Amino acid sequence: MLALEATPAEIDELDQGQRDALDACVIAAMTLCTPEGDARGRARLLMECHGRYTRSWGVFGKAASFPAFLNQLRSAPVGALLPGPGSWSEIWDVRLLEDDGTATAALTRLIMEASDQAHEVPGLSADLRHLHSVLRALGKLPPGARLARIAAEAVQHAVFRTLQQAGFAAYTEGRGTLVNDPVLGRRALSRYALLTDLGVYTGISPVQQFAGRWAPCPLCKGTTRATPRGHHGAELACEDERHRQRGARFKMESDDGQWRLKPLGEIREIPELRPVEGWVALSYGLWQWITMPGLLEIDLEALAYGAGADVRLWPFGDS
Repeated sequence: MLALEATPAEIDELDQGQRDALDACVIAAMTLCTPEGDARGRARLLMECHGRYTRSWGVFGKAASFPAFLNQLRSAPVGALLPGPGSWSEIWDVRLLEDDGTATAALTRLIMEASDQAHEVPGLSADLRHLHSVLRALGKLPPGARLARIAAEAVQHAVFRTLQQAGFAAYTEGRGTLVNDPVLGRRALSRYALLTDLGVYTGISPVQQFAGRWAPCPLCKGTTRATPRGHHGAELACEDERHRQRGARFKMESDDGQWRLKPLGEIREIPELRPVEGWVALSYGLWQWITMPGLLEIDLEALAYGAGADVRLWPFGDS
């Protein structure tokens, strides 16, 4: 069984019909494997999922019947459930349910990353559903936001709060490090005791490496996603769509036994391929909600400072 670490970027590789089908499948699979809720309510949700699943196949598609749909959820890989052509995406090969009917690690991840309506699933904890409703009520969670947004918001808040408790200087230094250095060598990280204790940096994700190597995005310094292209190469691209559009995409291939990168976009500055060993990175959520907006804040600081303004970053904590 593959250990899937899906991100919105990987989900977005699917077309709209495939995303709609995946949403219906993960909700139905989670409903199948939970004893929570009454039997009638679970049956109704399963039928609603099958209806959405059938619509995702389109007018001329041949979606599975309701009994076949349930059987496929229990045994088939995701690729057999989705309409349309196959994909190199890691999602294609994973199963949603174990042989004993429990949720796979992939399903647990996908219910957070792939579904716009996962908060309705009876198998999720009451605390998570409550947090979802509170964030919606406060206007902090747009309609249709994936549950991963909740986790990122909660972790971001906890990290900032801990840094603030260490004093303004430690807060500014720590937050600046999270923005400027989303990837650090393990030895370099050891110089930041507070960040080390928080555990916000972790090993390079399997989906952000190929052949034991990874490369940073030239624009944000974050890890690039590695998408295999056949058995002897991969495409490395930034997780941020704007950076990909600006050319943060590279082809990784072996030449005379040496792995090299070639640009696939307008950016000609080729990043260095680095061994996975010895490096740690922020999780996708922290990179997305701390590093990316922080880069804009630092750019604004430089512009204001250049215009003669007295600038202090993050004087009131979170911006």
